[in-house]
Amino acid sequence: MRTPLLTAALALAALAAPAAHAQLLPSFGVAGGVNFASLNDVTGADLDNATGYHIGLYADLGFGPLAVRPGIYYLRAGDVETVGGAELVSADFITIPIDVRFQTPLPVLKAYALAGPEFRFPVGDGGALVDTRAVNVAANVGVGASFNPPLAGPSGFLELRYAFDVTGFAEATGATSGDSDYRVSLFMVRAGIGL
Repeated sequence: MRTPLLTAALALAALAAPAAHAQLLPSFGVAGGVNFASLNDVTGADLDNATGYHIGLYADLGFGPLAVRPGIYYLRAGDVETVGGAELVSADFITIPIDVRFQTPLPVLKAYALAGPEFRFPVGDGGALVDTRAVNVAANVGVGASFNPPLAGPSGFLELRYAFDVTGFAEATGATSGDSDYRVSLFMVRAGIGL
């Protein structure tokens, strides 16, 4: 005959075991959202359509308070109008963020903070006035919450992030002085659903 306390402990262990096991194996999902871009102060340059979007896939691996979530996304930031409006340069990227999350160790709803690098690969040609780099690096910081049901149902997350462009994605050709690097930094709202 089991005592009520022992029965409750066994039921809790049965609910927590699948969640703990799922943390050890990577989970995958889709994510996307809206972003608000800003361009550093490059003389004569302007960022059109500063509201954009991003969509992609991610993998999630973690246990306890630490988790890693790499992903691959298409990011539409807008178009950069170069000096005097002579040319538009696309600020679209394929991005690979590698988020390191520090999360609360709760089994179902976890709050977290994240930080990590993001590698951006520009999509399209820079044109004659701008030399687009093959890859640029950004740094991400953010906060969010994830929902991980223990037995069934999809997992998910909602987060706010800021991506600061470190290296710049393009450089004005023939520039001789000042900062001629085009840097796009973004505030993002992202939601994801585990598959």
